[in-house]
Amino acid sequence: MTTLTTAAAGNWRRIRRWATPPAMIRAATDARLAGDWRAACAAANVDVELDDDQAKLFEDDLAHFAPDLLRWHLPRKPARGDTHLDARQVFHLLGDGPSLYIGGTRLGFGSQRLRLFATAEPLDTDAWEDWEWDDGPRPFHALHDYRALRHLFDARESRSLLDGCGWTHLPFHDPAGRPLPESAWGATERILALHDAGRFLEAWQAAGADVPEPPQDEHRWLTRILGRLWTGFLGEHTAVLNAARARGTDQVGLTFGWNHVLKLTGFDRPRLTGEWLSTGYRERDEDWHLDTGPYERPIDADLVRLGAVPVSWLHPLVHAAFFPEAEPSGGKSRTPRTEARLRCRDGAWHQVRMTGGRLDIPHTDEERRREQALLALGGQVHGCLAAEQAWRDGRARLPRALRELRADLMLRAQHGDLPGVLELLDAGVDPHARDAHGRTLLHHISGLMAAPDDLTLLHRLIDAGLDVHARDRRGMTPLQTAAYDTGSLDLVRALIAAGADLDGEDDNGVSVVETMDRFGRPELKTLLHDR
Repeated sequence: MTTLTTAAAGNWRRIRRWATPPAMIRAATDARLAGDWRAACAAANVDVELDDDQAKLFEDDLAHFAPDLLRWHLPRKPARGDTHLDARQVFHLLGDGPSLYIGGTRLGFGSQRLRLFATAEPLDTDAWEDWEWDDGPRPFHALHDYRALRHLFDARESRSLLDGCGWTHLPFHDPAGRPLPESAWGATERILALHDAGRFLEAWQAAGADVPEPPQDEHRWLTRILGRLWTGFLGEHTAVLNAARARGTDQVGLTFGWNHVLKLTGFDRPRLTGEWLSTGYRERDEDWHLDTGPYERPIDADLVRLGAVPVSWLHPLVHAAFFPEAEPSGGKSRTPRTEARLRCRDGAWHQVRMTGGRLDIPHTDEERRREQALLALGGQVHGCLAAEQAWRDGRARLPRALRELRADLMLRAQHGDLPGVLELLDAGVDPHARDAHGRTLLHHISGLMAAPDDLTLLHRLIDAGLDVHARDRRGMTPLQTAAYDTGSLDLVRALIAAGADLDGEDDNGVSVVETMDRFGRPELKTLLHDR
């Protein structure tokens, strides 16, 4: 059971806007429909680590593999305000003998590249933490079984996204995606409307169960957690109760966190009765408990229903599952404003804009030098020159339009949206921006390469004056990030050729060489012999 608060809905809006770029979806879809699954993976920033024999074992499934759809559905932690994938996860996609997996990201806010690989037999979950790859240990700490969730990555199964809810299309709409008037609402819409209005007991009653208010635990934090789980219940009420009845037992428990269970009884009567029980960590998975996960509403269903995400933002395969009779949906890139109006030091309002790779401000070079001297002496700059400095600092506050532009640029970079980044740079946006983690575009370069040996953007950024020695908030340079974030051998070589230091250490005292050794990068270790 999960929660969807107003804040989480806002964070999911950012995820849906940036985390799976429209250009990535279009390119991956075109390649898949053309029968080139490897090109589809490349377009979706998935590194294929399968030899021909391994690929042949999964040939039919790979022909319908939609890596962009899988990326859309992979777990994230929106409550933190981040858009990135949950780091260090592995997902078992196919196979009971030879098996196909997706390996997740190593560093949450780093490159969002994934890796597709196979093993001769399923990985041992119990021994997962001690398991090693052929080329060294990998820092993954969670293994998920997605074999029964093919609708999350197989284009042939994607329309079954709503099956767990028992829905044929998204509630409050007809199958063509048109909004339904309240007079046409059915039981599903009425129950969801009650839940959205905070009338939770009435929602359960409308579904066929008389449930009491959640208890007040002696520990306030437990009461607070239970309250969040109760109010944010994502299971489809009727589908959950139908599944409980299908058990054929005299009691069924719905778990809310580790400490509370809603026990349902009265299965021999028209209406069920609920009773709250306290439980311990060890008892939460007892046989009489029902896993409500398969009956949860897809997060996109709630985002659309609550107005957090417009229908036009949906992945086309999700759109088709929600509205089976609607015209295909195609996401469109959204270009932010590249100009802003701000108050300068003298109180006047100035219009500034990005052009030619810098912030164009109405100040002379002499005025710039005077402000820079003031800054060097410990003073503060204001107005236009402060905005110019803030753009490249990542910490100081910018006017809203420029703040949104910087966020747009850096989020496109983080999520591997190469066409989107090039669009902004070609429009004249200053490439010297830093994100909230202090990372520059050079720190994100491993996720922005059209191919492992395509260094076009790297050379463009270095020619624009970006510093190969720049450190992020953790003291990591672009070179160390590339070594950590599965950057290619060509990328690492190019950074070293541009002057990057192999002996540099991050804030934890870990050097680039130690990073290569720790994460089993034998292809990078060959560089050490060239020193």
